[in-house]
Amino acid sequence: MVRLISPELGEELARLYAELPVAYSRAAEALKTEAPFHRLEGAALQRFMDEDAKAAAIVKRIKEIQGE
Repeated sequence: MVRLISPELGEELARLYAELPVAYSRAAEALKTEAPFHRLEGAALQRFMDEDAKAAAIVKRIKEIQGE
């Protein structure tokens, strides 16, 4: 079954889908470390966790709009 959504939610959905790759890119960038075998910890780990949470929030909202 296809769920009908309002034009406003359609616009939000399009915006979210456009933001999603950027959010994942930021999370991936936060995983980079300065030296080989350097641990991801402290502020660097927190940055990754924050960026990953933003991406997860986008996915959650997409699913809410789509009725999943």
